[in-house]
Amino acid sequence: MAIILALVIAVLVVAFVAAPFFVGAAPSSADDDVPERLRDLLAEKETLYAAIQELDFDLKSGKLSGKDHQALRERQETLAAAVLQQIDELQARTAPAPRKGRRDRKG
Repeated sequence: MAIILALVIAVLVVAFVAAPFFVGAAPSSADDDVPERLRDLLAEKETLYAAIQELDFDLKSGKLSGKDHQALRERQETLAAAVLQQIDELQARTAPAPRKGRRDRKG
């Protein structure tokens, strides 16, 4: 009986020690994932900009008609504008509040 009890305690100790390696840490608040979301949005912005440049190149090389280029470019620009707005909102939310220093005070 003592051996079984010792094995159970050993398994529980190993599980307790190893748990952080196998269980992902849950974010404590919505602001914790802001840097990751910002990185994703910045990458998406670069992808959209590259797509717009590729559309311009396809127009110049004759692969796209002017009408098709215009429609596709407007769609990409709309997506890019939405991404830029989300980036601005996240950056405004994470920007540190301005501090009042000695130079800022009137005295």
